[in-house]
Amino acid sequence: MKNKPPATPIPKEDVLIRELLSGQRFLMRSFQPEMESAFWRTLAERSTSMINGFIFPGAIVYLILGVLNLPIVYYFSWSYFRTQDLYNLAYMYAIGILCLGTLPALLKRSFFHQYFYAIMGTISFFGVLSTSYFSLQFKTPWVSQAATYDVVLVYILVYFIIGMKPRFIFAVGLSAGLLALAIAYFRTANFDFIWYSNEELVRYVYYVGLINLVGLVVSTVNIAKERVSFLQSRLLELDKLQAEDMSDKLTRLSREDPVTGLANRRYFNERMDEEWERAQRSGEPLSVLFIDIDHFKTYNDTYGHLQGDEALHQVAQTLKLFLHRSTDLAARYGGEEFLVLLPNTPVAGAKTVADKVLAAVDALNIEHKKSKTAKFVTVSIGVSTCTFVDSDVTIAELINQADEAVYKAKADGRHRVREYHRM
Repeated sequence: MKNKPPATPIPKEDVLIRELLSGQRFLMRSFQPEMESAFWRTLAERSTSMINGFIFPGAIVYLILGVLNLPIVYYFSWSYFRTQDLYNLAYMYAIGILCLGTLPALLKRSFFHQYFYAIMGTISFFGVLSTSYFSLQFKTPWVSQAATYDVVLVYILVYFIIGMKPRFIFAVGLSAGLLALAIAYFRTANFDFIWYSNEELVRYVYYVGLINLVGLVVSTVNIAKERVSFLQSRLLELDKLQAEDMSDKLTRLSREDPVTGLANRRYFNERMDEEWERAQRSGEPLSVLFIDIDHFKTYNDTYGHLQGDEALHQVAQTLKLFLHRSTDLAARYGGEEFLVLLPNTPVAGAKTVADKVLAAVDALNIEHKKSKTAKFVTVSIGVSTCTFVDSDVTIAELINQADEAVYKAKADGRHRVREYHRM
């Protein structure tokens, strides 16, 4: 899974973002810890995507530059140093290609995103170090000057494409450039021949310092712009999340009975139409349970409507325990009446579910002193199943059949399950 800005909003995050964005084109300061971590994760992800798209064309361009530099080095190098300069050119571009070549393999590793900055910092360090070192090995001034442009190119890539923390990449770039000078200087000194004059050393340090200083400033400004862009994107995401949440709440309110938390009659009718059409196409049986709480008016008169609502809620939550498939649905049909929709369920299976519901409601042991059936709340359940053998059966008729089965259960003494039997 990709690493994105956190989907769960930080408390009052939208208020904080709006305060940070008010009248700001640049943001130089860090965010609070959670948001700061999310910012750098997002930037690393985008940089990874950019690097992934850059590797192949970048390698081609880099090779082309090497090929173009080949005649320059060959024709403009002093004859005494021509062979050495050609080797230096080959080494410089070979290491550059090697650095680029390691990236495709690393991008596929699971640890790459976790250690993005450490890995890219290391590759950047060696890229700058090797390019700077071999640029110092050219003995012909004009060729050495041309090689300096390659060093500048590498610095540009490091500072503006990788997207690392400015001070970190400044330390990487500056230390790599100075270390390249130190290695080149002492390696030459070992041969009792100091090629670099003090003026050249000062000039090199000056250019390395200037390049890194400019890179630090520009990189800092870019990161400041990225912070603003991140906050704007995050604010849009939060607005979208809030809109989706509001939409979900409105949808739920339009489908849900507020007392029981079950589907309301309107949503039951919608789902019934869908499952009816599906059952007609497949020929699968469709069952309905009609559940009525016994002596519920007496219960309300005895315990009050608030307690009555609580009893409805407990019965409703019990019904939910028997909805084992995504297509099963329980709904409050009206007052103390409930419907349970059981697609692809034959009459025997529906009867089994009804028996379990009856026992589960008994297990609630909700006191009902005035009930003529038991000393606790009970239900009567009617079961009706359509197998679509008779095409004249309609949805309304199937529900009426379940209702008739409930009346049969009540007539037989309540607190029982009865199936509808066609005459």
